Amino acid sequence: MPSTRTAEAGESEALEVMTHLLGSGQSSRLYKQLVIEKPVAVAAGAYYMGSSLDATRLWVYGVPAGDVSLDDFDAAIDGVIADFIDNPPGDKEFERAKTRLVADAVYAQDSQVALARWYGAALAIGETIEDVSGWSARIEAVTPEAVVAAARKWLEKRRAVTGYLLPEVAA
Repeated sequence: MPSTRTAEAGESEALEVMTHLLGSGQSSRLYKQLVIEKPVAVAAGAYYMGSSLDATRLWVYGVPAGDVSLDDFDAAIDGVIADFIDNPPGDKEFERAKTRLVADAVYAQDSQVALARWYGAALAIGETIEDVSGWSARIEAVTPEAVVAAARKWLEKRRAVTGYLLPEVAA
């Protein structure tokens, strides 16, 4: 994935909004479809780490329900991603996600630790104070078309690496 530093103009912000829609919290697509509707998981989400000097990663993660095989769970995650691309968020869902991202940034300003982490991470990769203070406006400028384009470009299965954390088997 491109980071804030390596992405094309507006692409990192589109990835932030896309990841929020796909996997941030109980209203996200992954959580609703895999934990509530199906249910094949006890937890599911996604995280994009944009504050990196070079290329970065977007994690899609989950914990399958006890009776769900890892192959079936992997296929279910792929299904949610395909559905997200084929059925992009509506205006209400899209605006709610942007509002939550901006609100999270505003609330983070109440914590000196969060502010120090936010500014420190940005300055460490060469961003400026103006870049940090303008983040909310850049998120507000993201369009649904940019989110779908980012999803189509970066959520291709051929880019994916899948890992499983399994309990140690007694010898």
